[in-house]
Parts: sequence; structure tokens; C-alpha cells
Amino acid sequence: MIAAKLPFDLQIPLAGVLLALVTWLLLDRLGRRCRSGSLGQALLLSGRVSLAGTVLLSSAGWWLAGLEVRNLLLTIGVIWTLLRWRGELKQRAEHYAAQLLPHLSSKDQLFLFDVLDKLLTTAALLVVLVMALDLLGVSAGVLITAGGFGAAALGFGARTIVENGLSGLSLYINRPFVLGDTINLPGLNLLGTVEQVGWFYTELRDPERQRIYVPNGVFTSQAIQNLAQIDNRRIWIEFGLSYADRERVATITQNLEQRLSSLPGLDPAKDQLAHFVGYGESSLQLRLLCYAASSDIHAAWALRQQALLLIGEVVEQAGGSMPFPTRLLIRAPDAKDHP
Repeated sequence: MIAAKLPFDLQIPLAGVLLALVTWLLLDRLGRRCRSGSLGQALLLSGRVSLAGTVLLSSAGWWLAGLEVRNLLLTIGVIWTLLRWRGELKQRAEHYAAQLLPHLSSKDQLFLFDVLDKLLTTAALLVVLVMALDLLGVSAGVLITAGGFGAAALGFGARTIVENGLSGLSLYINRPFVLGDTINLPGLNLLGTVEQVGWFYTELRDPERQRIYVPNGVFTSQAIQNLAQIDNRRIWIEFGLSYADRERVATITQNLEQRLSSLPGLDPAKDQLAHFVGYGESSLQLRLLCYAASSDIHAAWALRQQALLLIGEVVEQAGGSMPFPTRLLIRAPDAKDHP
């Protein structure tokens, strides 16, 4: 007895259910075979729901409403999958970055992962734009006309937006700084740590822990100091001696230069200098210069503290003194006492 064939209308949803089930099982099997905790496993397993659901919903839409609804649901499914992958990447960015880019520093890894996040977001937006234009039946001629109006709009009112967008792209290409770097903009008297680099704005965190949003166009017109790329931090200390200690200046500066090399955390290959630099209002002005062995700010602070203590010790051993500003008040002959 020959089995009766199913009507075509029923073959579509049944095939959709079967294909969705196969998609789920295939992605699940491939994901389980990947190394535990790997990016490949995470993408395969996180894509099970969206991809299998897209197959099921698009087949149901085709069955109920036709090819146009099926195409729409397929597009929505692609966007859904891209957004799920983006969420997975952002949730464990440091972990996946260390897997894919083991030879780069942690800052460079996070920076490149931030680029990947923006590429996925841009891809999702482009899919939405293409889908919307297709649904509206926009022709190539209309797009060219809209492009002409868009160029005029850019010339009149959107120049700043385009400038910031292109500058953001330049930051990703040239990489004057990456996430986690502390940068200084001398022209704006602005100091902060880079927390996020967007297409139009870069988010900084200043020393007061306040968030600052800087338009990306600023970085193409202002000088940038990347403090994270300092190799050795400079220790520069100015101090004063009493005018009565002028004969002790040579001894004090000599002893300081000799004993500086014994300080922990000092770079012996860089300058270690102590000089008499001028006559102040109430003291002889001296200067001490040396460099920390690393770029770590905490190590530089510790070295500065040791250098300050050494200055006091050397001045005291030489019999000198470090004065502080004083004022002499002279009472007028006819002044009256006040309580």
C-alpha cells in the first residue's frame, strides 16, 4: 500500500520543524566537541536558540504569509544571532581576548575586542537598513537622490558628526592609546583613563572618578600625552637652604649625588643630579633630579618619598637648615594696642 503524500502546505511547516531540530542538534554537538570555555564553543552554543528559532519561525511565516514574511523573519534571525554573539563577547571579553590574542598585552587584547564588538553592531545595523529599504521598495535611483541630499546635509549641519566618526575610525587604525591607558590633553588641561572608545565619543575617567565624554575630533586637533607609555618616571624635587649655608651647598649636592644610587627603585642608568639653581626670596634654591626604574606611579611615589627623606638627612648631617618664609611686622610709633 502506497503512503499518501502530504499536501505541500503541510510539508513546509513540518520541514521547518525538522530543519530547526537538526540545526539545534548540529550546533549543540559541534559546541560540545569544542574545548570547554573556548570562544568557538560559546558562539555555537549561544547561537542554538537564535538560529534554530529563525529556521522554525521563517518556515512558519512562509507557510502562513508567503515569501516576503519568510525573508523578513530570516533577516530578523540574523540580527538576533549577531546580537547574541555580541552579548557573549562583551560578557567575557577578557577571557576570550586572552585565548585569541595570547601574544598581545591585556590592554591591546581588550582594545581589539572592542573593535570586534563595534563591527558586530555595525553589521546588525546594516542588515536592518538593507531590510528596511527592501521592504520599502527603495530603488537605486532613490538612493542616489537621497545620497545627494545627504551630501548637502553633511555640508550644512552634520560636519561635526562626520568629523567625530572619521576621527573614531582613525583612533582604531593609528591606536595612539588603548583601553586602560591614562592620557593627558595639555591643550584642554584634561587627564583621565580611557574606559571606552566609541565611534563619536571617547569615555575617560578623571582622577576624581568623574566620567568625561570627549568628542573624537578633539584627538585629531590636540596633542595627546599617553602616560601609560612612560618608560621611567622623573623625580624632580626643589628645596631651599638658608643663606647662611652657602658654603655648605657644594658638600650637600655632592653627598646627595653619591647617596642617590642607594635608593631602592632608582634607575642607575639615568641622571642622578643635585644642583644649586638660584637665589630665592628667603633661601638658596637647590634641585634634585633622578628617575624611577619603572613606569609604575606607585613605585615613583615611593622613590620620591625616599628622596625627600634623604634630602633632609643630608642637610642635617652637613649642619645646614631649610628655612621657611617669614614676615617681620614693624609697629608704627603712634599705633595703639588692640585687644
